[in-house]
Amino acid sequence: MQQSSRPPVALFIKTFSRYGGVEQFCYRFNEFLISRGYQVTVFCGEDKTEEAAAGKPRPEVVEVGMWRPGRFLKHLSLYHKMKSRRARLPKGTVSMCFGNFAGCTIYRSGGPHLDFLGRSIRAQRNPLRRLSKMAVRFFSPINWLMPMLDLSVYPHPDTRCILAISNKVRQAVEAYFPGTKGRIAVIPNGVNTARFNPARFAELRQDARIWYSLHEGQKAIGFCSTNFELKGLDRLIKTLTLLPPEYMLVAAGGRNHTKYIEYARSLGVHERIIFPGKVDDMPKFYAALDVFCHPSFYDTFGSVVAEALAMGVPTVTTEDVGACDLIKNGENGVVVKNPTPEELSRAILVLQSVNAGQNFNCVSDDSAVFERYLQLIERAAAGKKTTPARPDK
Repeated sequence: MQQSSRPPVALFIKTFSRYGGVEQFCYRFNEFLISRGYQVTVFCGEDKTEEAAAGKPRPEVVEVGMWRPGRFLKHLSLYHKMKSRRARLPKGTVSMCFGNFAGCTIYRSGGPHLDFLGRSIRAQRNPLRRLSKMAVRFFSPINWLMPMLDLSVYPHPDTRCILAISNKVRQAVEAYFPGTKGRIAVIPNGVNTARFNPARFAELRQDARIWYSLHEGQKAIGFCSTNFELKGLDRLIKTLTLLPPEYMLVAAGGRNHTKYIEYARSLGVHERIIFPGKVDDMPKFYAALDVFCHPSFYDTFGSVVAEALAMGVPTVTTEDVGACDLIKNGENGVVVKNPTPEELSRAILVLQSVNAGQNFNCVSDDSAVFERYLQLIERAAAGKKTTPARPDK
């Protein structure tokens, strides 16, 4: 039975779904709040849950719709529709947004858009391609709209707390919006440790190696992303040329890997790469690996890094990935400054002495993270200070 002292909660998100990083997190947090007896309403642009697909929408989910076509109209319409919905919330409701919607009590930030534009452009290896990409971005309406929305979201007087998912996000927000200092709480993402853990690694290891056609003596480097370019797959393919021949690359995800196969062929390493496509069973994927590599040029957190570490897989990533805070160099992984093939190969070889499948004890369970979110909600409802005196380290 719900207790009267518990405030009603409203969650705002573009897409409500079990799939996708922020979408899945919001979905699980909604389930957590309901299990704790909170009255929750989810406002979303589109409801892509299995219940909605089956014609059985959940009563606490309100689909507000979006203008189409294109990202510009979607984000612009959502901004205004969510603003209208927030204004009509019952008094005492604590609102939390997972997108660029102004005025919510708690804003869970993935970082300013200008920070993304400035740092992600380095993923372009070819200088001409980089200039071309910059020109396309400059003339794209969405890249003018998003910074304008940021200007209204971050400084909004009704926002009690900006929740940063990593110290990288906190640093970026404070750099672009100095007035936010003192209003930012850093709470790194967790994972479902019942699903991702060293015991599952041991249980799945043998079948996983067979499933991915890995032979005795071969060492598997894992990579997983829907955006191969931004996450540095081309650099990782070049890295194979600097590693002993027993090293194989299992590159999961992506939309089109044809050009990467051709690039690997030009380097003579195409027979050392496996492209399994979209992977549904991620624990089995991690269980096949000896090391995981996420050489991303921009990632405000990087859930795949946390999942790999939770499974006990030593991980190589970059300083531009928020989850790099989880890594102790040489113990459970290596953080490189620049994801050049030379730096990546050195890091991978350093981890030869770190056996996969051990308990690194460096990743929080989802439930612990949700408890911290809940504390912010309760403090906001009580009118108390929601942010720590110093950011989490």
